[in-house]
Amino acid sequence: MRRLGILVLLLALVALGIFLLRPRPASQAGGTLYFLNWADYIPEDLLRKFERETGAKVVLDTFESPEAMLAKLKAGADREFSLVVAPDYYVLQMAREGLIAPLEKGRLKGLANLDPFFLDPPYDPGLQYSIPYLWGTTGLAYREDLVQGPVDSFAVLFDPARQVGPFLLLDEMRETIGAALKYLGYSVNTTDPEALERAKGVLLEAKGRSVGFAGGVEALNRILAGDAALTLAYSGDVLQAKQEDERLRYVLPKEGGTLWTDAVVILKRGPSQDLAYRFMDFLLEPENAAALAEYTRYATPVAKALPLLPEEMRQDPTVFPPEEVRQKLEYLKDLGPDIALYDRVWTEVKAR
Repeated sequence: MRRLGILVLLLALVALGIFLLRPRPASQAGGTLYFLNWADYIPEDLLRKFERETGAKVVLDTFESPEAMLAKLKAGADREFSLVVAPDYYVLQMAREGLIAPLEKGRLKGLANLDPFFLDPPYDPGLQYSIPYLWGTTGLAYREDLVQGPVDSFAVLFDPARQVGPFLLLDEMRETIGAALKYLGYSVNTTDPEALERAKGVLLEAKGRSVGFAGGVEALNRILAGDAALTLAYSGDVLQAKQEDERLRYVLPKEGGTLWTDAVVILKRGPSQDLAYRFMDFLLEPENAAALAEYTRYATPVAKALPLLPEEMRQDPTVFPPEEVRQKLEYLKDLGPDIALYDRVWTEVKAR
């Protein structure tokens, strides 16, 4: 009996060793995910859900402009963050600059949940470096009680005779220069020096009549407070702010505007690479994608999430513009070395 007891004890110890040495399930994995995102661009509940499912901790930091985000990463923060939400036109630039590496797509089962368009988007063909996060448009936001005239064109910003109230300029280089280019009849991606010089002149004149520059959230807060009547704005931000004041309106100008997709990228030298892939896959799950879209009021690229959205959101043309409207919208493209032309215009506009 003693020999049997010893044998049982040995078997129990071996079993315990096997249990301790085996890979821990996801719910017990632990670790820390360092996430850099736009301000107020993900619900807290979704982060807590990921923490519960993985046993990991999520540390979130935010930025107000893509220029500030990129400058922060290039100053060394690319070693501090695991994941970043970046504008579509930054993806290839970040890859060229060695900030991100090609994705191991075999680790992302949720890619099958995407709308086919987003499997091969123009800003990152074949999704080599990113997954889509949310998409939307950039147009004009205004408070209907504070404007004196129709708001249907970029002329309300760039033509003194058509100004309908005090306005803010969006503190975002490509969107604001792009609006001036659209107003003048050019593509938002032109690299024609003459076109950009004309856009600079339009922006400098508008700056003199404006009440200043502001980031997207700050600009809408100032309109809600009555400090300004209108601004260039992102569609979902306007819908969120409209919950505080029904007088807020959003319109895509008749000249057209921009269609954009924010993308999630994994930093090449960042920590917690495994958790970063798991969080990407977490965002591609239909239930989580729907929760993200409903909170931000932006459109989701996850096709299987659409039936989970409220009917009023699915039918809202601000969230999902009809095809005839989308035909007039442009993606901001990665311009490679020609981005220096825009940097120069923006520096001169902000400095004067």
